[in-house]
Amino acid sequence: MLFEVKGITKYFGGLCVLQDINLSIDKGEIVGLIGPNGAGKTTLFNVITGIYSPNAGHIKFREKNLVGLSPHQICRKGIARTFQLVRVFPGMTALENVLVGAIYGKGGMKKRPLDEAMQCLKTLDLQEKKDTFSAHLTYSDRRLLEIARALAAKPKLALLDEPLAGLNPTETSKMASLIQEIRASMGISILWIEHKMDAIFSICDRIVVLDYGKKIAEGAPEEIATNEKVVEAYLGEPPK
Repeated sequence: MLFEVKGITKYFGGLCVLQDINLSIDKGEIVGLIGPNGAGKTTLFNVITGIYSPNAGHIKFREKNLVGLSPHQICRKGIARTFQLVRVFPGMTALENVLVGAIYGKGGMKKRPLDEAMQCLKTLDLQEKKDTFSAHLTYSDRRLLEIARALAAKPKLALLDEPLAGLNPTETSKMASLIQEIRASMGISILWIEHKMDAIFSICDRIVVLDYGKKIAEGAPEEIATNEKVVEAYLGEPPK
């Protein structure tokens, strides 16, 4: 097992936003994380990556405990992420953005970071825009750039927070294909928050469903699609 979250609980004041969450990811797996707005999905990402400390539970990555580590320490152990609201460095070029991941990512100051950054830009089809300031990129290209920066850190696990948000159908299809390619060509495991169900159900190996901070279901896409609790809480009216 590559990654395991067990018994994770998080409070903000008296409000429990995550309650006894268990989740695991194997090498090369794509696992979807879905649920209504406010279900705790991004909060779970923030706990995993050290932005928040859990009140209870443990997080293990390659058999090593992550709880108590800082975000940069977790990144250097091999977990990279993107954000729900795109966070690129607007005053830097596309190449400079990705160099941040290549230089300061897994293992710290690596050899040949420029080559690695250019390869990541090429993977995301951004090589022709390497000298463009990220502030001048289209929204969809900034989404791609954020993923390229994460990949430049050489992660074993990538956490993608709604990478399809705000994309049109053509851009959505391209991004979904790229996610599959990243797994196939780089062997990276992916934990993926998304609201576009067609993509999630067609690509993910397993899906985990949160509602009000609790895990209400986990299984293969075809199982989740017909799960009455999931249909009632998130996908629509329960089946008759």
